Amino acid sequence: MNSNLLGLILGMAVVTYFPRFIPMLVLSNRQIPKKLAKWMSFIPVSIFAALVFSDVFFWNSEVNVNPIENVKLLPTVLVFYIAYKTQSLLWSMVFGIIGISFMIWFF
Repeated sequence: MNSNLLGLILGMAVVTYFPRFIPMLVLSNRQIPKKLAKWMSFIPVSIFAALVFSDVFFWNSEVNVNPIENVKLLPTVLVFYIAYKTQSLLWSMVFGIIGISFMIWFF
């Protein structure tokens, strides 16, 4: 392994580790206010929703809500329905994969 490559990998490790470590170090002995903790609890859900919806509604580098052109819309509705009815991640994934495969192969 090249020493430049090793230095690059170590540098990336440090750069990704410190933004996680410093807040833990600073906040480990402090009580976080309940309002801040509640606000922070919505961050993962918000990020996940932004990732999912940006992927679903963008087709061919533009916003497309036409279910005939955008093959991701109908499987998304199916997945939401299955997830709501079954409360099962497994069945949601199975029907999502089947739905998107069907739409890509046949449309």
